[in-house]
Amino acid sequence: IQGYVVGSEVVFLYGLTSLAQARKVKEDIWKRRGHEFVKKVKNLAKDYPSSYQHKLLLLEAESAFNAGRKSIASEKYEQAVTLSRKNEFVQDQALCCELAGKFYAEHDNKYKASHYYGKAHELYLEWGAKGKADHLRENYPY
Repeated sequence: IQGYVVGSEVVFLYGLTSLAQARKVKEDIWKRRGHEFVKKVKNLAKDYPSSYQHKLLLLEAESAFNAGRKSIASEKYEQAVTLSRKNEFVQDQALCCELAGKFYAEHDNKYKASHYYGKAHELYLEWGAKGKADHLRENYPY
């Protein structure tokens, strides 16, 4: 089962990476790959909702961000943060907050960007990822 957990985590991370790359380079191949991984995580969320539903919401938020669907993206980020907190995935909540901060920063909502970057910083520290927290503090406005 350990290999399955690691493999399914990789699927989630590949999905995030593909969607981020799609936003950066505007190439359809990355968009298609991202959507393939969203489908895989959707299946995982059906079988293991407490472990994967918040990850699916985050992927859907990133997909909506890429598509310019601002209100849907905002809603999905909020849901991902809330559910990852409820299910006590501190590392995932930190990632959700970081990506929400990026989304709001790119949409000129400095107040929400600051809130989410600050929360991500706190959560990375809580998780023990001091290097990541330092990187966030040094490179992102909050």
